[in-house]
Amino acid sequence: SDGTVWTFGNNTYGQLGDGTNTYSNAPVQVIGPGGVGYFTDALAIASGQNYTIILKSDGTVWTFGYNVYGQLGDGTTTNRNTPVQVVGPGGVGYLTDVIAIAGGHWYTIVLKTDGTVWTFGYNGYGELGDGTNTDSNTPVQVVGPGGVGYLTDAVAIAGGHGHTVVLKTDGTV
Repeated sequence: SDGTVWTFGNNTYGQLGDGTNTYSNAPVQVIGPGGVGYFTDALAIASGQNYTIILKSDGTVWTFGYNVYGQLGDGTTTNRNTPVQVVGPGGVGYLTDVIAIAGGHWYTIVLKTDGTVWTFGYNGYGELGDGTNTDSNTPVQVVGPGGVGYLTDAVAIAGGHGHTVVLKTDGTV
């Protein structure tokens, strides 16, 4: 309830966010951005395969852990053991106005306040929904049905091993 984040378990890739790669069988507190202090103002948490996602109350997204496919969304494929902020589309600025996060196997899904859905990471099965099978280490927008325009009016998101699910305001999935 105080907005701090605590993790425990396997930490091979830094997915505990405590600045180490040491396993922990008891909770450790996630370090703050840049390795300073501790992470605060968390609104939601999610995880994928060996990485962690945090949504802050200001609508920004922070990630750490395994990043070989760009699933951390920081414009690199470098593993991180402290939180890094997700960059904006094309690596410009930072992703903002996010209201929900979800982790797939090796990819991340975010829902913005305007009802659009953005993804980054592994895309071998088309799970990023951008009409390609190309991995992306920065956010790409999910295209609309039939590849026309962009998907809008989303209210909920979920990720699986190699697929993404979106619920729209009209109740369709």
